[in-house]
Amino acid sequence: MAHASTEAAALYTQALDHAKAGQRERAMQLLARAHAIDAKHVGIRNALGVLTLEAGNASGAVALLKPLARELANAAPIQLNFGNALVAAGRAADAIAPLKRATSLDGTNAVVWYGYARALQTAGRVDEADAAYARVLAINPAHPDARANRAAALNFLDRYAEADAEAQHVLRSSPTDAGAHFNRAVALLAQGQWAEGWPEYEWRQHTALLDGQRRVWSAPTWDGNATPGQTVLVHAEQGFGDTLQFVRYLPVLRARGVRVVLQCPSTLVRLLRASALADDVIAFGEPLPTHDAQVALTSLPHALRLHDHAGVMGRGEPYLRAPSDEQATPLAWHEAPSPRVGLVWAGSSTHVNDMHRSCGFAACAPLWQVPGVTWVNLQTRDTTAPAPKVPRGTVWHDHAPLLGDFADTARALQSLDLVITVDSAVAHLAGALGVPCWLLLPRRGLDWRWAAETSDACWYRSVRTFRQEVPGDWRTTISAVAQALAKRPSPLAG
Repeated sequence: MAHASTEAAALYTQALDHAKAGQRERAMQLLARAHAIDAKHVGIRNALGVLTLEAGNASGAVALLKPLARELANAAPIQLNFGNALVAAGRAADAIAPLKRATSLDGTNAVVWYGYARALQTAGRVDEADAAYARVLAINPAHPDARANRAAALNFLDRYAEADAEAQHVLRSSPTDAGAHFNRAVALLAQGQWAEGWPEYEWRQHTALLDGQRRVWSAPTWDGNATPGQTVLVHAEQGFGDTLQFVRYLPVLRARGVRVVLQCPSTLVRLLRASALADDVIAFGEPLPTHDAQVALTSLPHALRLHDHAGVMGRGEPYLRAPSDEQATPLAWHEAPSPRVGLVWAGSSTHVNDMHRSCGFAACAPLWQVPGVTWVNLQTRDTTAPAPKVPRGTVWHDHAPLLGDFADTARALQSLDLVITVDSAVAHLAGALGVPCWLLLPRRGLDWRWAAETSDACWYRSVRTFRQEVPGDWRTTISAVAQALAKRPSPLAG
């Protein structure tokens, strides 16, 4: 037995040397052999868990570290590694307990506090995360990531000037830190500081925001200098809402004398062709026409040098229209009495702030108390998901399964008196169509574009916002919406 333990210890030492030399695969092989010999060796188990996490196998790391964390509840490094593995496995809420324990065991260690702060931030507990990042920086003001992450947290808390200051602090020592530039962009744009904000927003192209969307172009990037007769390919990026909001700039580009071709998701093509904002609209995957330059749609305000509220937001007038289709079947509610109200309670589940910006169907309960409303469900869902159930006696049209693309959604919206929606593509579509829209906004994680609105500058004149007073409390917010709906004038106003 002593010989076996000695052999395992020797393999463990060799593995650590290989890990320090960057030879992770070889280190893991040696650790696996050592673990087979001595399955109780703490160092072997911990190192194997850490390297498994570094190799990208978060669930495997959790499986290795969980029993170790249970056995060694008073070992801060073990609690830290287990917590970090849980965060990487998408279980940030579960990671908070072991990481908090690590801070109580080793409260002067900046690395421990950073792990705790990151778990809190990922789990959406951003107020607490901000305080934890402050502890990190009090211990180690030069921590490489804490200040950048704190800038993002401060943006989330509407503390934009502080976020800008933190981002600038990072950039003084790391001028090419894309995340810091992006966090600064959010802070500036939220404050309507367009001239400084748009150049910083270009750094998004080097962040995780565009993971899976980056492309290599043979044509040069359009730099804002227009040559009459040239063709500029404008390609959409990010989400549907971003595209619906930023297509407002295509006529500005066309006015410079260039031919504009928009490339976008296929579900937007029919709507955007009917809206005639570009000379042509093509879907992703279709052959590209000959073009002289290309530019991302969300880079247009920067390329066009739009630096004031008038240039960026315009007057909030509608700019989209649904395709005319005289052969279309009448909508099921076309003869229903007003008010006819559409409803959306969730945005994309993959959005970074979905946990805060989507209210969920259950929170809509106060709306059913308003008498005389014809409700139209516009909430798209997986075809296998069950239809939402409303109280008996509620007039409810489940139109979502019939929405094939955004042209279908636009036609439905234009038949309604009002749309009530969370921050989603439907909000941008309603606003761009001029359809009255009541927009539900979260207290935490307000998108920069809504923060930038002022009493005399807005993206859409037909959109009225209702923002949470207390984080997570949608019921009170929606109760206020229900009261406003019950007191609606006739005809319904936005």
